[in-house]
Amino acid sequence: MAWSDQLMISLDERAIEVQTARGPVQLARDGAGPPVLAIHGGPGGFDQALAYCRHLRDGGCELLAPSRPGYLRTPLRSGASPDAQADLYAALLDELHIERTAILAVSSGGPSALQFAARHPDRTTALLLDAAILRPFKPPITALQRMTIESGLVVWVLYQIASRKPELMARFAIDGMSAGLGKDQRRSAVRWIMADPSRLQSLQEQFASIAPRQHRKTGWANDQANESQMAQLPFDDIAAPTLIAHGANDAIVPVDHATNAAAAITDAELMLVEEGHHLLSSSRHYGPVAVRQLELAHARIRG
Repeated sequence: MAWSDQLMISLDERAIEVQTARGPVQLARDGAGPPVLAIHGGPGGFDQALAYCRHLRDGGCELLAPSRPGYLRTPLRSGASPDAQADLYAALLDELHIERTAILAVSSGGPSALQFAARHPDRTTALLLDAAILRPFKPPITALQRMTIESGLVVWVLYQIASRKPELMARFAIDGMSAGLGKDQRRSAVRWIMADPSRLQSLQEQFASIAPRQHRKTGWANDQANESQMAQLPFDDIAAPTLIAHGANDAIVPVDHATNAAAAITDAELMLVEEGHHLLSSSRHYGPVAVRQLELAHARIRG
């Protein structure tokens, strides 16, 4: 059996398929407590969201992690556009008999999460955006980096590095996802990750969530098409408490995606993470963001 088939079997064991009024969606659940829709970036899938949002699970929340359309087992026909994906999340909540939830989105998950908060305000307790794409965007990647993401062979190599050479993986991640950090700062970031098994496992799982390539490429291509021609997002329609976090040294998504959105959304909070890179929850100074996210996620219990 091919390694990609074996990987898909293991991923399928961690998730279920939910039939909604908007189409089928793959879903994984983890933890207990107030629900948080965990929306992954691209390329990714439910596995990326679970790894990224582990701090919320450990802080007493239940993660509801769908694979967005085009990723893993969720077909693109379930919702190609950000607004269609937002409505898919609402249809998913209907099937789960969940009335209201916080939503946290990373990177390419940002547009659909913001659309969810705008289109379904009565179901949104908090909007949490990390390193989110919120303006027209084209990935600032070289031909070599694109090959890394789009080549099945290179993705296989990176998947092996994530499991077998964790320190090398951490160096790749920090060097590729950060800009403007000195050599000592980058090495300190790697040592911080390596010093804690939970942090290391989270990064390994995020790093591995580009594989297998053939089950994520449709979603990745769809995200790029949506982002390159993105219309103005409905910032004025956001009523939920909103926290926008971004790395001060994010090499992928410019910080003005965060600052402009924070200025446009009424009463939005903005937290810029010192030395923060694009894999923001794996940044050394992310702790205050995690604390505030948990406060907002748990506020539904008191509200």
